[in-house]
Amino acid sequence: MRLLKSFYKKNNSKVELGSETTGKTGKILKHNTNKKKNQMLKQNISDEKLDEKKFNSEPRKIAIVSGKGGIGKTTLAINLGYLLNKEFKMDNVVVDCNMTTPHLGVNLGLYNVDITLNHILKDVSKAEEGIFEHNTGVKVIPSSLKLTDLSEVDMFKLPEKLDELNMHVILDSAPGLGREGLAAISAADEILFVTQPYTSAVVDLYRCRKIAEKLDKKILGVVVNNRKNKNHELTDNEIEKITEIPVIGSIPYDMEIERALVKKLPLSFYNPKAKSNDALYSLASTIAGFEIKRKKTFFENLLNSFR
Repeated sequence: MRLLKSFYKKNNSKVELGSETTGKTGKILKHNTNKKKNQMLKQNISDEKLDEKKFNSEPRKIAIVSGKGGIGKTTLAINLGYLLNKEFKMDNVVVDCNMTTPHLGVNLGLYNVDITLNHILKDVSKAEEGIFEHNTGVKVIPSSLKLTDLSEVDMFKLPEKLDELNMHVILDSAPGLGREGLAAISAADEILFVTQPYTSAVVDLYRCRKIAEKLDKKILGVVVNNRKNKNHELTDNEIEKITEIPVIGSIPYDMEIERALVKKLPLSFYNPKAKSNDALYSLASTIAGFEIKRKKTFFENLLNSFR
């Protein structure tokens, strides 16, 4: 924390008005002998305990970080929050750490919320009181849309406030390395970088990685968002060379993501058949540490059989 606060002249850096923010569960098989049945039953119990460890592991704090704005951090945070909760049974809350330009609540249709991250950081409310559950099951702590709520907010209280939550936390970071961005990195245990396949979006990740390493954070990797597979795009190999971070996921450009945003819904809820869902499921599997594949519809399976 001392390293983090050394970026500013005062120890209690505030966000001022107008400031710049730079299971596997085993199957019980039928056997002819009681001995074999008992053996399989014991194996099932063992597997169920393994599942319990996976789903009820120690709470993790994962910050989704980018070097610049407009990359898709908030959309990714919402979709990961939804999938990890619904499919992977990882109870989590998504926190909007971009306080000067908050979008998390807006992207889910939450405009006027009584308790926000601003109130939590000002000790007006407890962290658990700020959790709002969307009708799709996504849990969020939004930031206030009111300019007046920005004054006297100490972003560096974020780590201690999040420690009050007994659940997994996904931090939707502000872009870059301003107060809000640094506070999110500081509050997290793990960092998931997101970029787009263009030089201007990739180069800033190098500095963000350096800061994360200095703060002793675990780096999960880079997610390449909005990939169209055009010749002018940077390849995964090129991105890895620039950032020195492994690419662990690639999400294709998908108009259905934009339509889901308009409807204020996670993509997998809005359209389970959307092409980007496979990539999101794969990324969620990587983060969770075990795989759950998206269930294909009858028509998708039929089409694949012809292919």
